[in-house]
Amino acid sequence: MKKSDLSTALGLVLGFFVVLYGMISGQASIKDGLLTFWDVASLFITVFGSFFAVMIAVPMSTIKKVPTAIRNAFVDKQVPASELIERFVELSKKARKEGLLSLEDEVQNIQDEFLKNGIQMVVDGIEPEIIREIMELEISEMEKRHQSVISFFKLWAAMAPAFGMIGTLVGLIQMLKNLQDQSTLGPSMAVALITSFYGSVMANLFFTPLATKLENKSNEEVGRREMMIEGVLAIQSGVNPRIVEDKLKTYLAPEERLAMLKQNVEKGAVISNE
Repeated sequence: MKKSDLSTALGLVLGFFVVLYGMISGQASIKDGLLTFWDVASLFITVFGSFFAVMIAVPMSTIKKVPTAIRNAFVDKQVPASELIERFVELSKKARKEGLLSLEDEVQNIQDEFLKNGIQMVVDGIEPEIIREIMELEISEMEKRHQSVISFFKLWAAMAPAFGMIGTLVGLIQMLKNLQDQSTLGPSMAVALITSFYGSVMANLFFTPLATKLENKSNEEVGRREMMIEGVLAIQSGVNPRIVEDKLKTYLAPEERLAMLKQNVEKGAVISNE
């Protein structure tokens, strides 16, 4: 189940307003402040110039993944680790009580395709070494897909300030060409520097944070899938459900373990009262 990742949206909105406040502060009006920082030519050079440069380095197949990657930065699609552990404990109890073949009924109820494939391989009687190899290979390929999009944003973050500087140089050349008209020096210098402003904002407010967020989400998904591998293999080996739970808890942070312990205590209290 997907949930909104508020930190991405909140950070983006607040960061934008901080920059916007700096743009309009000290100006006669908001309109004057915004118009001071608006230049279509500079926008074209910085935004489109840097994007086309990235296109040279990145295959079209990666560019097509960018909209999906941006959406993923604003949502949290990972199942909570505590829920996943509880799921594995239930599957382990069923497997020990009714046999591994009984898990075939549970496969259709599993939403995560990675976990579903792992449990299905257990039901099919595939050797644990082969199961681990297949699942780890799938994680490796997933990391490569994620890294290709992350590299796209990192490259764009590097290109945006560079093209901002190109725009600044273009503006300075145009300014020096008309040096005899000193009344235009101030406005021309301001326009020349706008491209560098655009490039810095693009790199530091959008692309670098976005790449970092996607990288963190990728690492989190890798950790979650490594947990799934250990859970699947533990079920196949017939490990006691309590040991399965203790083993998978090692993937949790201390505060997550404490929260899960508190949740289990509350559940036990409810059951005893019933």
